[in-house]
Amino acid sequence: MPYKLGTSYFSTRILSHVEKDLKEIKKQKCSFVVHTFDETDLYYNQENMKKITALTHKMGMEVYYTPWSIGGIFGGETFSKFVMQYPDACQVLSTGERVGNACPRHPKFRALIKFWIEAASYAGGDVLFWDEPHLWIAEWNERESKKDEFACRCSVCQEDFQKIYGKPYPAAMTKEVEEFRDATLVGFLDFATSTAKQVNPKLKNTVCILPHDRRWPNPMWEAVGALKNVDIVATDPYWKARPYDTGQRWPLEGYVDLSAQRILDLAQRHKKEAQGWVQIFALSKKEEKDITKAFQMWEKSGVKNIAAWGFMACQSYSLLASERPEKCWRLMGDYYKKLAKKK
Repeated sequence: MPYKLGTSYFSTRILSHVEKDLKEIKKQKCSFVVHTFDETDLYYNQENMKKITALTHKMGMEVYYTPWSIGGIFGGETFSKFVMQYPDACQVLSTGERVGNACPRHPKFRALIKFWIEAASYAGGDVLFWDEPHLWIAEWNERESKKDEFACRCSVCQEDFQKIYGKPYPAAMTKEVEEFRDATLVGFLDFATSTAKQVNPKLKNTVCILPHDRRWPNPMWEAVGALKNVDIVATDPYWKARPYDTGQRWPLEGYVDLSAQRILDLAQRHKKEAQGWVQIFALSKKEEKDITKAFQMWEKSGVKNIAAWGFMACQSYSLLASERPEKCWRLMGDYYKKLAKKK
């Protein structure tokens, strides 16, 4: 099986500019592009997304769409209109504080996701990339994580917990709360991926699971791998955290290589395709060498679907950009050209 190689792309919808960038992506031996498809695109750019898809297909590359920051529960550096319009559908912390992330169990949010899937199908994408689905994370909201502070404990979640466990939803972390939180995300992903197949049976589903959960064996990973309508399981061990993330940084060795082994094992056991992501953003000049090391780890693991986040090392977002984005982009392309020659 030849390698599948890709990158993410975002920040412009000017078609002439997109076409130029796609040619650059193709030159780097990419076979697919993960186009962000956020709430702005959903409401104001559906026709442009369709044209961008056509341009990508014309150049022989597969099109992934990711619901970038939609509802604030997926990865992405953009804002959600939904959480401003429907605060009643947002997550509630165990402390009672309502936060700007949609509750995956709430019917209003699930209706939005169905609308997004229909728009993605209309635009002509090949794969839906459910990227980093998560409940509220303190560190991603520029605050320290506190003991027994978690989401979601909204009225919908409290009602569902009562039905499942036959008792009130506690305001402290317990084993049952941990199980319920996992089930919240897995149940949502089951809804999203099955809805995608109902809307368009040709659509594939990729779920990119956050790798920094230290539980292992990880029940969340296992449950996602077992979902019937998931075609590809992915993970993105970005060893240097985003600049706005106050959480822990991770060592390259023992994180990227271990994550690669785990996602491949999960994929093989559940008869899915495995995909791995490499960080080329937010890196200093001294850290550029880590890009090649990370690609080497993914190659050694045996995973043959590999992607990098993101186009030109996220140069268009100054907070995310690497110190020398063009150099990081070239390092990705050099490794892709090497992999593209392999069978």
